[in-house]
Amino acid sequence: MDRKMNEFLDLTQRTRTVLQYAQVFNHLCQYAGYHADSDAKKWDHFCRGLNTKLKERLNLVCPDSFNELVNI
Repeated sequence: MDRKMNEFLDLTQRTRTVLQYAQVFNHLCQYAGYHADSDAKKWDHFCRGLNTKLKERLNLVCPDSFNELVNI
């Protein structure tokens, strides 16, 4: 269980597509405990793991929820 939580904490997009990254992220959220117990925490952690180019593009928008963030 700790190993999966550490996987979540270390997770980044790397060479994955956003959809692949979101799938792995959502799978590991179940092990993340308080690190992903709110939409805001998920949103923050997901954004930090995105590649730099996507992070820059997301600075221009303000999604209302984690799901909207992934869809953007």
